[in-house]
Amino acid sequence: MTIYDIAKMAGVSASSVSRVVNGKPGVNRATREKIQELLKQHNYVPDTNARNLVTQSNRTIGILTDDIDTLHQVEGCHRVEYELMRNGYYCFVKYIGHGPDAIETAMLDLARHRVEGAVCLGSAFRDACKVTRAVEHHLPNTPVVMVHNTLTFPRPNIYSVGADEVAGIQSCVDYLTSRGRRQMLLVINENRVSGALIRSAFESAVKRYPHVHSTVYTGVPVSVDGGESFALRMLREQPDTDGIICANDLIAIGALNILKEQGIQVPQQISLMGENNSSFCETCRPRLTSLDTMISMSSIMAARTLLDVLEGREPSHHVTLQMTIVERGTT
Repeated sequence: MTIYDIAKMAGVSASSVSRVVNGKPGVNRATREKIQELLKQHNYVPDTNARNLVTQSNRTIGILTDDIDTLHQVEGCHRVEYELMRNGYYCFVKYIGHGPDAIETAMLDLARHRVEGAVCLGSAFRDACKVTRAVEHHLPNTPVVMVHNTLTFPRPNIYSVGADEVAGIQSCVDYLTSRGRRQMLLVINENRVSGALIRSAFESAVKRYPHVHSTVYTGVPVSVDGGESFALRMLREQPDTDGIICANDLIAIGALNILKEQGIQVPQQISLMGENNSSFCETCRPRLTSLDTMISMSSIMAARTLLDVLEGREPSHHVTLQMTIVERGTT
């Protein structure tokens, strides 16, 4: 059925049927109800492609990510996609890789797909210069939202939603210190883009407590095995440690395995914390205390920021969330 068939049955013009289909005014109540009844009887479905040609809209959103293996990245993509799709948009997810031209190539690909908006997740998008240049070249008038990113970008069409990791790490130091921990240790996973920032935040927080001694371990693989190897090394090199902050939950769970094997009581002798507040925190015993990086909330807020722009509402260009500590049995 076409709008012309419906118009003929209703005894009206095709433009009147079109107004009813698209929810526009200009048709009296009785005629509108008659047309709606015919549409319902004949299971009329609008031709989306034809409508897009008229409106110059395809309601397509591109989601870019530089990591398809990390649990919180996958969760972030899922949250964004769900929020946008339930509001009537079609989404596709693209893995951009890690090459020097990865961001430029990805933005060009989105431009070729004529997306109405873009959402970007991943550490690669923390290079403000590359992101700004790529958006300026390929998507100068398209809203682009960065997830889990606290940078402020110079272009008016780039938005960011993220959590304050510096304050989050410092709150972990305050938390453990309040529990009487004096030999504190930070574990940073390998290839962590924000590793230097995390270390600086940790060391700055420790300086506030002259009686607290600290050590930093870097380059630890993101796995349970990596956490176990770290813990064995830690027990040899820093046996007096009584507080551990791991910048990844899996590493913390690996460390917990070794501490239990060695008969070290957690949290009585050593308090242990992870980061990300992933579902893994509930799988170990005792359950793992973890710093919630707010990836779920920032993903949802990023999607809603994009929706606001697309629907004519002006959101904030930069939103910073506060990370929170989710207390469980390891502290």
